[in-house]
Amino acid sequence: MQKQHRLTGDARISEIHREGRSIANSLLVFRLSPNGLDHSRFCFIAGKRVGNAVVRNRVKRRLRETVRDSGFRPGWDTIIMARRGAGEANYDELRRAVSNLMRRTKLTASEPESTQ
Repeated sequence: MQKQHRLTGDARISEIHREGRSIANSLLVFRLSPNGLDHSRFCFIAGKRVGNAVVRNRVKRRLRETVRDSGFRPGWDTIIMARRGAGEANYDELRRAVSNLMRRTKLTASEPESTQ
């Protein structure tokens, strides 16, 4: 994931937790807030409830890949938190969970972005 698409900084992450909109399913929780930029930024969180370090890192890698291919609409800061069951979920289940939440929040770009 490119650096411009990474959401960093405790202050901004805390602000999104406090004031952002939240939506969840059985595997993931999205916290969202508009950022006023021409691109979206993401933060991935997998706590110890998800599993040991190997499992948490695997979940975050899978989520990053899912988001990279998903066509998120620009202009949003999004925190994606893995829930307890995410450690046992395979890539397709995580991809479906992300797609489900994107549909519910209407964050899917109307047209896929060109990679050229």
